[in-house]
Amino acid sequence: LKKKLQNYGSKIYLVKGNLSKEKDVMKIIKFVSTFFFVLSFLSSFAKAQTERLDNLAACAGVVIGNGAVDFYLGDEQSFDVAANIAYSAYLSEVFSGGYQQNDLQVADQILGGNVDKIIVAHNSENFTAEVYEEVVGCYRALAKQLMEGAETIINNQSKWNELKNTS
Repeated sequence: LKKKLQNYGSKIYLVKGNLSKEKDVMKIIKFVSTFFFVLSFLSSFAKAQTERLDNLAACAGVVIGNGAVDFYLGDEQSFDVAANIAYSAYLSEVFSGGYQQNDLQVADQILGGNVDKIIVAHNSENFTAEVYEEVVGCYRALAKQLMEGAETIINNQSKWNELKNTS
């Protein structure tokens, strides 16, 4: 069974012990509880990282949506600045690595959904003070990310420029 599972790419951990001996039973229990603790910690860490990406995507979408409204109102420069800030902050997290493709796809959908949300708020004349505060809060969150991700941004300038030129 061990070889069969390993052929499928599974990692196998064996703990040898005699279940009739209390000392061996305690060794097995300790191993299993440690294993589940580590597994739980890694799962929580991955979830926290994914939430971070989703939150940045949400704010990037809000800022780009606000920039799109500015563009519609005739201010192309504000749109360019908003898009640059939003994408630079978002991509600094994306380029830091460690995300699965499906995590990136979900984040991209969140980003696009929030672009639409802000445009719809403007078009339906529901761009309230609450929406404005969300835009301001997102600019702050993205500014913080730009400062934290500065090294990643600098190290990935060529990728970023390529994306800007092809999008």
